[in-house]
Amino acid sequence: MKLFKILAIAAMAMVSSACAQAGVVLSNMGSNGLTDTSGFLNGDVLLDTRLASGFTTGSVAQKLDWVSLVGFNNDVTQKTVAIFSDNAGNPGTVFATSALRNVGGKNVYQFNFTGVTLAANTKYWVLPQLGLSWYLEDNGVQPSAVNGSGFTHAGVRKSSDSGSSWSVRSEAFTLAISTSDVPAAVPEPALTSLLCLSGIALIRRRMKK
Repeated sequence: MKLFKILAIAAMAMVSSACAQAGVVLSNMGSNGLTDTSGFLNGDVLLDTRLASGFTTGSVAQKLDWVSLVGFNNDVTQKTVAIFSDNAGNPGTVFATSALRNVGGKNVYQFNFTGVTLAANTKYWVLPQLGLSWYLEDNGVQPSAVNGSGFTHAGVRKSSDSGSSWSVRSEAFTLAISTSDVPAAVPEPALTSLLCLSGIALIRRRMKK
């Protein structure tokens, strides 16, 4: 009977481990990651100018759900946000790009990602698409870890030559990142059936004794 309980608990653990729990992991936009904390100063991402805000992940790989920032665009149009890999402390190459998002006046914009896994203990950079002004956080507070995620802010970089070279910026841009746990691998049906049959056989053997 004890063995049966153990098998039942193990099965429940496998099911629960496959369920992802979403949450904000880095933010200076409130615990929900969607609060406008920005001031009146902004950085334009136009022509050759690029602005990047870096972050380092925690000790566990995470599925990237969305990135939010406070932005402004003169025209009502669609924009994306890209995640870049790190290259010696600066943005390297494009790692992932968000879905398109309608943008207009100054507002909080959430950019959604699908099928993107962030590796553990790895630095990445957030870069919005050209044509979007990115606002600074009002009191200079940098994005910080939320919910014990272990994520850290890695500073801000600016490029005036389309990303050929980067300089360090001291400002803290409004930024929030939300992730979810990477679902654990679910056993194949045949393997699950085999485990169940093995458990039943063991139970019967114990009962005969």
